[in-house]
Amino acid sequence: MPSQGDAAQIRAIAEQVAEGAAEVAISRFVSQHPELRQNSVVAEIPAPLKWAAIITSAVITMAASGGVVWLVSSVSEMSVTLARMDERMGGYIASQEDRMSELERRTAALESYHRAGGR
Repeated sequence: MPSQGDAAQIRAIAEQVAEGAAEVAISRFVSQHPELRQNSVVAEIPAPLKWAAIITSAVITMAASGGVVWLVSSVSEMSVTLARMDERMGGYIASQEDRMSELERRTAALESYHRAGGR
């Protein structure tokens, strides 16, 4: 039965052998598949396609920016409109209350006139 020191040495040797075998296997695989190499030729994107992408992204960016500006200005205009409507509605309600109180006063006067006998 090997001691702990012998087991550690055997493990270290086995790891070195495994690493060497892995390097050999990877080297063989890469040599059989050249498309995996770092130096392989990469397809170049044509310049007109790059320019088209740049122009398209600029147009989309401008459209998005315009949409945001439109949204902000619309919301601002809506808040101003709602404030004006609120002011007008307050005035309308006040005038309706005055009208109703005047009508109630006149109705009470007519009722009291008719109760008194129409004199």
